[in-house]
Amino acid sequence: MGLSHITVMAVISLSGLLPSSCTKTPAAAQRAQTTVTNAAVAQSKTRDLGVIQLTNHYETEIDLGTGKSCTITPRLLDRRELQLTLSFGTKNAAGRPTGLSVTRVTAQPDQPFDITVNDMALTFTPKVEE
Repeated sequence: MGLSHITVMAVISLSGLLPSSCTKTPAAAQRAQTTVTNAAVAQSKTRDLGVIQLTNHYETEIDLGTGKSCTITPRLLDRRELQLTLSFGTKNAAGRPTGLSVTRVTAQPDQPFDITVNDMALTFTPKVEE
């Protein structure tokens, strides 16, 4: 295991200590969860964002409606592994930021990806241009 893999593993482990309640599950594993968990995810308004075109090392902002947005910054680790930094923000009626939650996860390019942060569940397929 190279130094970059150890660093990524350390960052992922430490990001779990952040106060945000973030979980990542593969699409197949989420479908296999119990109906109680699926009901909780359904109540949290799962949004399917489809395929999202990303450019390596460049931010992409996605408007989630009602003052919520998600900024995704991808970093291609290798051909099979992608590090995503997701910043979820909310704004009040005046347009001023009122909340921010940042998480970093590892995903696979061109594969469906599910993530739940606080009360929002998203699913999307990251497609990265180098």
